[in-house]
Formats: sequence, structure tokens, C-alpha cells
Amino acid sequence: MKNPTIVVSAPGKIHLLGEHSVVYGKPALLTTVDLRVTVTLKSGTYNDTIVYMHGKIKKVVESIIKKHLKIKTIPFYQININSQIPLGCGLGSSAAISAAYIAALLSFLKINWNLNLINNLTYEAEKIFHGNPSGADNSTIVFGSSIFIPPRLAKNFILINTGQPKETTKEMVEMVNSKFKIQNSKFKKIFNNQEQLVKELVIALQKKDENKLMQIIRAGEKNLESIGVCSLSVKKIIRQIEQSGGAAKICGGGGKKGPTGVLLCYHPQPSIIQQLAKSHNLDYFKTALGVAGLRKEI
Repeated sequence: MKNPTIVVSAPGKIHLLGEHSVVYGKPALLTTVDLRVTVTLKSGTYNDTIVYMHGKIKKVVESIIKKHLKIKTIPFYQININSQIPLGCGLGSSAAISAAYIAALLSFLKINWNLNLINNLTYEAEKIFHGNPSGADNSTIVFGSSIFIPPRLAKNFILINTGQPKETTKEMVEMVNSKFKIQNSKFKKIFNNQEQLVKELVIALQKKDENKLMQIIRAGEKNLESIGVCSLSVKKIIRQIEQSGGAAKICGGGGKKGPTGVLLCYHPQPSIIQQLAKSHNLDYFKTALGVAGLRKEI
């Protein structure tokens, strides 16, 4: 086939623990979620009716590709981006779209690529979108999860979407950084504690220790609240989940007012989380964790 259709997909990601502190060199624990972005690309005229961030993402991705390949122009092509990932809610939508788009465009240009190359180029895109990213999002999305979550525990995770934050991830990272400079010792203590919790979480998952898992999620969330990335309205929801016998935490940059994106929730009786989400008129969903990373579908 002279001009084949190229299809590449990439999963979303979620922080089990370690967002924000990872920017300061602390470990984070991430896994992929079975919500995927699919990019379909073939030769032809670019479709200007594509909505949302396709125009911006096109400009960013093409500039990265041109710089990497040392070329000035790219032949015309048609692209369609289909995403199951809620946008701007802490599930890595920008990294997933960038990774799949970059891989598809390189294939279109008949460039052999590997996951290391896609990861490096996706990180360049993330720096444009988020300013000072840790690189954890793009690495998890491209390579897939290396964390095994026991099925007995995995079935009790539920995601609640509180809505897209008013602040961008970049703005939240910059806000934390400005506070870090002023309250250095306080924030170092919090980030050190997050590091310890990440280590304990790995052990809790290995031992299938449900009670310890919930304790760690609650403690990690309290640390995030201490650095000011969880709004009052979302704190109230999290407290309700805790009072019902579960645990929950924000999963991305967070937000100062209103929505904070997706909450990672755990409860021995997931139906309780579902009912609570319904009471707040919030969308909720179960999704497989630890799925495959970037892959070429066609």
C-alpha cells in the first residue's frame, strides 16, 4: 500500500503516590490506566476542523520532529485524535496524545523509532506544556507500568472525576515551587515523608495489605493538602470517603479552587464510593490498572 493508514495508541496514567514531590527528585509510583488515546494518521490535507488542542499539539509536535530530524517541512497529512482520557484531569492526557502523535508522525515519515526515542521526544513536548515536568508521566505512558497491583486490591479502586481544574498543571507546579522557596524546611519535610510513603506503598502492594494501603493513601493525601493543591470542596468529598471506611487522593497537579481532576479512590466495598459519587453528581469509573504502554496498532 503506497499511503497506508497509521494507527498508534497510548494509555493514560495515574499517580498512586508522589505527584509534586517527584518534581524535587523524590520517587513516585505511577501506573497506566486502560483509557487510551488513539492517533490515526495518513497522507492528505490537514483537517482544520479538528477540535480542542489539536492545533496546539500539531504545532508543538511538528516543531519537535523538525528539530530532531533537522528538516524544515513535513508533507501534508490527515490526523484524527480520539481520546478516552478526560482532559486536564491528572490522567496524563497531554503526554499520551504527544507520545502517540509523535510515534505516528515518525512512522508517516518512514523513520524507524523505538520507545526510548519516543519517550525523549514526548518529554520535550511535556516541557512545553507543563514547564518543569518530572518525566514520570511520559515514561509510564510510553513504556507501560512496571508496578504489579494484586487483582484482589485492583478491583477495589475507583476513579471519581471532580472536573477539570481551573488551574493548569504548570500553574500548580509553579505555585508549589514559589511556596517551596519560602517554606523550604516545611516542604522538604513533607516531600521526605512522601518518599517514605512511596517505599511503604510498594511493600503494602507486595504483601496485599489492604489496611496499610489505605493508611498510606490517606497520609499521602494529607501531605498534598499541606502544600495547598487540594481545594476545600474536594477535601470535603475525600473526608466523606475516609469516614465511610475508604481512602482517596488527588492524582495530578490538583487545584486551589473547585475541581481538582480525578480522585483515586479505594474502598473494600466499591459500591459505597459509587453511591457517594452519585450523591455529588460526579462521574466515576472503574478501569484496569497496569496496562500496556505505547503501541502501534496498524
